[in-house]
Amino acid sequence: MLKVTLTPSAGLDKALESASKGFYAVLEEAGRAGFLRVHSYPSLDSLTASAIVFLKASSIGVDVIVSVDLNPPPSIGEPSVLIGFDNLNYRVGDVRSKFTAFYSGELKSIPVHGATYVDGPGSHSAISYLVSTGVREYDPGYVTSFLAGAYSSRFVDRFGRFQGLDRVVLDRLKLSTRLSLEMITTLKGYKPNIRGVCESLSVTLNPYYPGITGDYENCIRTLSSLNLASALNVKLSSLDQKMLENVVVAIASVAKKNYNVELQPDNMIGGVLVSTTPTYPAIDFREVADALAYSGEALGGPGRVIVTLIDVENEYPMVESRFEAYPRRLNELLGQLKPVKLKGNLRIQLYELQLEKRDSPLFIWRALRTLGLVEQESIIAYRDEEGLKASPFQVEEALDQGGCRRLQELGIARLEDGVLRLEGLRS
Repeated sequence: MLKVTLTPSAGLDKALESASKGFYAVLEEAGRAGFLRVHSYPSLDSLTASAIVFLKASSIGVDVIVSVDLNPPPSIGEPSVLIGFDNLNYRVGDVRSKFTAFYSGELKSIPVHGATYVDGPGSHSAISYLVSTGVREYDPGYVTSFLAGAYSSRFVDRFGRFQGLDRVVLDRLKLSTRLSLEMITTLKGYKPNIRGVCESLSVTLNPYYPGITGDYENCIRTLSSLNLASALNVKLSSLDQKMLENVVVAIASVAKKNYNVELQPDNMIGGVLVSTTPTYPAIDFREVADALAYSGEALGGPGRVIVTLIDVENEYPMVESRFEAYPRRLNELLGQLKPVKLKGNLRIQLYELQLEKRDSPLFIWRALRTLGLVEQESIIAYRDEEGLKASPFQVEEALDQGGCRRLQELGIARLEDGVLRLEGLRS
């Protein structure tokens, strides 16, 4: 049994050596057993971390089975990796095979014989990438999985600054000329290094720009009417300081005048990490995280995230294309949505919306929150033939890490086929 805490300090490499030893012991046992079982919590960061483990195990010929649930398995009978669970209350008799657990933050559980627990101040994906590869694997699947997980975690702040172990991993990745990573500070828009202002902002869902997101033509009209036509033919990342300030003011003015929304400049400007390698399958890693979240909601559930990442060069371009078509659909939808508040014995606000399978509750919630129509700690519920359900990704962002499991403990949610089934609520 072993408990290792990784910290961004001088002792990191030594701690990493111990953690990796335990992890590779699990892989060796999995090789003899014929497969490795990965148990993932249903957050985007846990899923991207699971993809890293999948890629590493597959590279040495080990088959992998991934399960997604709100709780860890009650016992361990097969070589396993557990990602995103903090309630590991195993006793000696519960464990019949070696396993490793990764957790973002402090894992207070005490490991039993055969277990290696690894935690630390970093995303699950940073911990998984460090332990699995030592940041020595630069294939697109590994790098894209880590960076998407980092952006979906609390270890990249609103200004785009990487924190904790994620900063350590990023600094090591920047040394690779193969990746050519660059942090651009500008107005937050997708692919700012290759797209013009309106081309970028009109497909950007994070953040949601009222009147601009999903409406390229209105963006053109807005900037032209404010004597900013000269900005239209400039890449977003190439705007000089004065022009950038003017564009920010223009977007904020539209939001205030037409939607009565106060957009704060410090939420609009920040660092955007991009790859300048022409052959790389992903360019903007903020967008990658968002596209993966969209795929997990609108294109096939949590498993779709992992499928995309283990074949990122072939799968991701299709996902990104579908994602970039969604802002226009979202704009149409926002004009029709009428959130209905649900009643329950909770302090959390719950709203029911009429959504279709192709819709993404996370991005709808973000837009409604920007427009002041729902609170931060609120859940978007939608209905199918079996009843009310919610998106794990939206719940995790609204209620912070572990939010889905807290709803389960309150007796109002259970995970089924990648969505949260809600119970005990009424209009």
